[in-house]
Amino acid sequence: MFHFRLQSLLQYRKQIEDKLVLEFAEIKKRLGQEKEALEKVMRKQASLTTKLENMGKGNLCAANVSVYLSYIRQMKEQQDSRKKIIGKIEKELEAQRQVLLDASQKRKILETINEKKLTEYKLDLIRREQKELDEAGILRAGKGVQIEKTDTYL
Repeated sequence: MFHFRLQSLLQYRKQIEDKLVLEFAEIKKRLGQEKEALEKVMRKQASLTTKLENMGKGNLCAANVSVYLSYIRQMKEQQDSRKKIIGKIEKELEAQRQVLLDASQKRKILETINEKKLTEYKLDLIRREQKELDEAGILRAGKGVQIEKTDTYL
């Protein structure tokens, strides 16, 4: 029966890789949420700008224009803030990708070693079986010769 000496290490590395995959997915999800929030802010700013432009075609009230411009400025600040957050998350995602890649490579190395050892084990088993068959054949052939010799002497 084949037993890989490093099986527990291989299982541990698989668990680590699974954990890292989940963390990577979580970061990717956060990135998607932040991008979606940025898009929402950008759409709202565009909508406000369009409303302000449409208001410019009619009678303008300085108070309304001031409120709209203030709100648009706030939207621009939110956009900048979201872009910074997205940049940080993208860096975090890339770092996590590298950690995940490293863990995956370590696991694959152990799997390759496992496959190589399993192949060696199977070849050794085949060699032993072949050796036993050869020895059994030699013993049968030897017994057959002895039986023939005893028959001729009688």
